[in-house]
Amino acid sequence: PPLSPTSNYALTLTHTHIHIQRLSSRPGKEARLLLPLSELVGCSCPRSPAPPLLVLYWYPPGKRRKGVSRRRQVKAYLAESRPEAERWSAAIQCLLREVPVTANTEFSRSLLPRTRRLLLLVNPFSGRGQAMQWCQAHILPMIREANISYNLIQTERRNHARELVREISLPEWDGIIIVSGDGLMHEVINGLMERPDWEQAIKTPLGILPCGSGNALAGSINHYAGYDMCLREPLLLNCCFLLCRGGIRPLDLVSITTSLAWGFVSDVDIESERYRGLGSARFTLGTLVRIASLRSYKGRLSYMPPSVVATTSNGTPPPRRPLSRSITEGLDGFSKTPIHRTCSDMGISEQRSLLKTERRRGRWRCGRTVASQGVGRELRGGHGKMWLGSDLSPSLPLSVTIPSPTSRKFWTKTKTRPVQGPTHSSSTLAPTPSLLKNRPFVSLPFDVPRDDLLPPLDQPLPTRDWVTIEGDFVLVLALYQSHLGADLHAAPQARFDDGLIHLTFVRAGISRATLLRLFFAMEKGNHHSVNSPYVSHVSCKAFRLQPLSPRGTLTVDGELVPYGPLQAQVHPSMARLIVGDTGVKITRL
Repeated sequence: PPLSPTSNYALTLTHTHIHIQRLSSRPGKEARLLLPLSELVGCSCPRSPAPPLLVLYWYPPGKRRKGVSRRRQVKAYLAESRPEAERWSAAIQCLLREVPVTANTEFSRSLLPRTRRLLLLVNPFSGRGQAMQWCQAHILPMIREANISYNLIQTERRNHARELVREISLPEWDGIIIVSGDGLMHEVINGLMERPDWEQAIKTPLGILPCGSGNALAGSINHYAGYDMCLREPLLLNCCFLLCRGGIRPLDLVSITTSLAWGFVSDVDIESERYRGLGSARFTLGTLVRIASLRSYKGRLSYMPPSVVATTSNGTPPPRRPLSRSITEGLDGFSKTPIHRTCSDMGISEQRSLLKTERRRGRWRCGRTVASQGVGRELRGGHGKMWLGSDLSPSLPLSVTIPSPTSRKFWTKTKTRPVQGPTHSSSTLAPTPSLLKNRPFVSLPFDVPRDDLLPPLDQPLPTRDWVTIEGDFVLVLALYQSHLGADLHAAPQARFDDGLIHLTFVRAGISRATLLRLFFAMEKGNHHSVNSPYVSHVSCKAFRLQPLSPRGTLTVDGELVPYGPLQAQVHPSMARLIVGDTGVKITRL
């Protein structure tokens, strides 16, 4: 901003605010500006030959009205000298990064932790295809202002992110950021869980910047931060601001054997694909269409209440059933192979054609062979497991087959081309990810978390400690966070790390008007007050769903999976999520 040589200001820094007082001959008449540090993303001190400026980047929240977003504000002050400007910049950044300081601290850049480094994974096809546009307009400028370095990669195909995070050297990064909908987060979590060092890998902080259709996890983050419900750019700006603030909280994960959502919600997810161009409005239209022709499904739902600790008939915990037995892995260390920032060469129609081809072949393209017990009906003789991060929004592969234990083939092949035009300045360029390359293969033990509350899917559940309901259902919905979509507050009692699965099921007999009222009330999170004997809300640690009718739709994260029995168990606080300042004790980046 232009500097007025006739205006002089006195700045005072506290642990919570910057006090800005304009100096004049009538000091009592000049109002003092209080700039909360909680609304600041960063500051800078331009290098010579620029004047000795202190530049503050401020994102105050919009008015408390739905759809009003944060507005970027920049304030620049000319210091008496460059060392003075640099001292102020270091002091402010120390407070933003929570470096312990006192009134006697001599501030300098040497006090600051190293610059944070983030890996941004962008799906250019998510939502309405605006991810890169929003990235350039909103995300990258704010990240630069927060003094964060980054490397940006555009995903080219399904499971590209999954392959990438399975192979990169994770210690190089302070976080992996998903610039997409919830489906890309699902890919990343599964890729981390498929590493031999999964116990450390899954602790890598994850963040999400919403550019998809549903954006359920972003809606939950926005809600837990205390912000009003919002969509599109306002939601993106809130989440990007929280990302720059850098607070981290534990995140529950849920292992799923085969499938998850059943009935009405699954029908809406799949049948609304034809309206994808409408963005999040596709779900509203799909809901109205499906209510007009209401279906019911016969099934058996069993769940374990949260107060129960499962045991076998002889009083011992149930046998632990491993997910995977072995994994092919190389022996030599990481080799530096640069990954260029990439753009997809395929349009949406080509991608859909590829997905259909892969589904017909029943193949899962991956960078490492995992010997597992199978997934769904694809691998006979067992039941595999997929990892799910937070909610029920797109996307999960439509059909997945894990290679057999005898397979030793391993490949990582990324077809890339440079992005046209710069995506970031050299001052914010983080090192490119390191990959495993040309490594000999051996079979290593791979002891991932086990479902100790559940017997194998082909064995009966114990009658003790389990609640079973059999009948005709309109829908069964399992949630792990508060939101089903950015504007659907489906589980208001849920928390990131409460260690619970939140089940909502609706039985046949409910009227169309009551079901419509239920979904309208879900927008504000007060649908639990809808009084109907056909609607139930319960919390559990594990559940099993067995469809008993020959027709129906099953989805995980909004994507179709083979129709059949399924079960799931929560694994508390396994991952870490970047949520910003939420008023609770958090671990900083």
